[in-house]
Amino acid sequence: MVDYKDVYIVPQYSDVLSRNDVDTTAVLDPEHTKTQVAVPVISANMDTVTHGPMALAMAEAGALGAVHRFLSIDDSVVEYTRTQGIRALMSIGVTGDAKDRFHALHSAGARHFVIDVAHGHHYLMKNMLTHIRKDYGSDTYIMAGNVATAQGAQDLINWGADAVKVGIGPGAACTTKNVTGVTVPQFTAVQECAAAIDELSNTNGRQYVCVADGGVQEIGDIAKALGAGADFVMAGRLFASCPEAPHPGLYRGMASADAMRTIRISDKLPTPEGKTMAVEQGMHVEEVVSLIAGGLRSAFSYTNALTLEEYHVRCKFGIR
Repeated sequence: MVDYKDVYIVPQYSDVLSRNDVDTTAVLDPEHTKTQVAVPVISANMDTVTHGPMALAMAEAGALGAVHRFLSIDDSVVEYTRTQGIRALMSIGVTGDAKDRFHALHSAGARHFVIDVAHGHHYLMKNMLTHIRKDYGSDTYIMAGNVATAQGAQDLINWGADAVKVGIGPGAACTTKNVTGVTVPQFTAVQECAAAIDELSNTNGRQYVCVADGGVQEIGDIAKALGAGADFVMAGRLFASCPEAPHPGLYRGMASADAMRTIRISDKLPTPEGKTMAVEQGMHVEEVVSLIAGGLRSAFSYTNALTLEEYHVRCKFGIR
């Protein structure tokens, strides 16, 4: 099992004349709204990364944003209105006010959701997915996670998910792997989950989506995740430094002590599985997304691919 840092993309004969000929377009919701974006990147649904204005900035830059859920229900609806009607992903959990939050956001017009918990391969996730599909039908697009195994990915889809978020413990601000010992190296997790998702797509005759979440240290890691089979890549630290972020320069895991003191009512907190770090304030969202797009176009051209679909087939890896 390997991480992004353990692999490299092998250059191949290419007849791509210019990286400007490469199309990095991806579609999040191929069955319904066909939400197409120029760059297959999503800003993470963390409270220091994505609120309504950040999601709007991501959309204007040609990517996507996932608005965090660590707000009151009323404030979550406000954040949705701040996206100005773009197809931002709105986050909910699986316990507490999750069903009421979903209903309020759905009533406000939201149709793209992330059911976001640390351990997505869980009974409570199954219940939430079943509830939404039973009571709201198929008019909502649901990304669910996180998981890190093929079985986990397939179960989420069988329970009702349209997209699966992959990653247990790979993020820079996540210490789950250190505190609990639980993780799967992210490159391997993405490869295995993407293959399992493709298998179900072929079996069911519809396209499900794999989202690689976490572990991105540099743009090349995004290229590696897509080459491993991901359709989109979710990143936090790359965008936490942007002026458009809720708290520019601050980046923290949602299971960090700082975050839990903010979002939990109880005085007794569980063992932290995240940390808080300072990041130097950097470029605007548009500039970051543009740099990512340029890196991906180059990676595609090195592997003789003009589209993401071709890149999935032609990208080859070596082990360091």
